[in-house]
Amino acid sequence: MGETIAEDVKKLLSGSIDDRLEVIERRTKSRLAGMLGVETVPESFQDISYEVTLKRFNRVGQEGMQSYSQEGLSMVFPDSDFSEYGREIDEFKDKEKGLLGPRKGKVRFL
Repeated sequence: MGETIAEDVKKLLSGSIDDRLEVIERRTKSRLAGMLGVETVPESFQDISYEVTLKRFNRVGQEGMQSYSQEGLSMVFPDSDFSEYGREIDEFKDKEKGLLGPRKGKVRFL
């Protein structure tokens, strides 16, 4: 995992397909783990890791673009590759904090 950013960028721009996939998968899992607040991505999030890795692989060379249009072809990229998974990520974080499920408390009427 001791790859530098420069080494990863070189692999993305001129490496083999295997090199590109390795970098994208590693960086995607690292980002997802950070968003979840864990060291490693839980098994239940492997499908999200797969889908985001695939999106990012298909967009190599178009990073930073928000939209692309040429001769009737138009593509729009989301601000975040993880935005459509926000609900699942938030639910996981709440569960880890113990915020889901039954809660105990008191209600006082004055």
